[in-house]
Amino acid sequence: MSDKLSSIVSEVKDYWGLRRKQPIGQLVTILRNEGFKCPHVLSSIGEDSAAIDLGGDNLILLSTDAVIPELAQSKPYVAGYAAILVNVNDIYAAGGRPIVAMVNIAFTEMNAGVKIMEGICEAGQKFKVEVVRGHTTPDAPINSVSASICGTVPRDSYISAGGAQPGDDLILAVDLKGRISPNYEYGWDTSTLKPSKEILKRYEAMRVLAQKQLLTASKDLSNGGIIGTTLLMIEYAQKGATIDLSAIPTPKEIDLANWLKMYISTGFVVSTIPENAETVLSIFEGHELSARKIGTVNNTKKLRIQLEEDMITVFDFAQESIVAPPPPPQLNRIITRKLKKVK
Repeated sequence: MSDKLSSIVSEVKDYWGLRRKQPIGQLVTILRNEGFKCPHVLSSIGEDSAAIDLGGDNLILLSTDAVIPELAQSKPYVAGYAAILVNVNDIYAAGGRPIVAMVNIAFTEMNAGVKIMEGICEAGQKFKVEVVRGHTTPDAPINSVSASICGTVPRDSYISAGGAQPGDDLILAVDLKGRISPNYEYGWDTSTLKPSKEILKRYEAMRVLAQKQLLTASKDLSNGGIIGTTLLMIEYAQKGATIDLSAIPTPKEIDLANWLKMYISTGFVVSTIPENAETVLSIFEGHELSARKIGTVNNTKKLRIQLEEDMITVFDFAQESIVAPPPPPQLNRIITRKLKKVK
């Protein structure tokens, strides 16, 4: 194995954005075993957006996320913006459209609270999401912000994070028209300098793919990076995958090892049957996202990455796990069986 590949694997596995997710597994296990089960929930833990069925043609989508405390402390405006952004991505990853948000903010002094709210409003304007509820703690020991977003998706367009099947192609789609974030060393900012119309055009690719039922699974890129996000996808599907690092679209100014760790604010890892791969790539490119096939799903329950002639196992789910989500719901398998080659 080359020194370069060995170094990349070491950096990816040791990266805090991935390591910080591993304690989630113990909590997920408690929730799975002891939590109340609602008959209206079609999919939940393990998904970017939970799907709720109340009848009718559309499913309700729910997502929630908190911003890392360090960012809320040092850059409250940016933290407010990020709280909306990350949840918007979750809704689009499921093929849906975000509609309204609820926010929870806490701050040590009023100026920080104002900045958090200004960031929230800026993101709401960019992504066309209205804040309708919230909770405020004005005398908190530290600043913090979290948000939840509600969206909708047509019943037959929902994309699960856990539907990948052996033989599927893995496709990475990212917005390369961005910049290294001035606020976060490992952030690729694709939205703050763009107008709303341009941003939403990129997100619309996911809704088109969902409506055409072209994908078996989807996840938006999290702060675990490209490899970490793929790990979460295949762990949820209880599958394995091989990734070719040389196929990953990368900005010229960023080293590959650093790019793999970055939080890319507009990006998705998706899976599709090979017969539909070219159509998926074309739709992404038509919405100004750079898209490439980067790997293949298999049954090994291992993630292996390749660089030139070298290959190494990054994770073996028989030996370790990331968040240990429950098995994907029956809904995933129903949707997967409906997929067929596009004519």
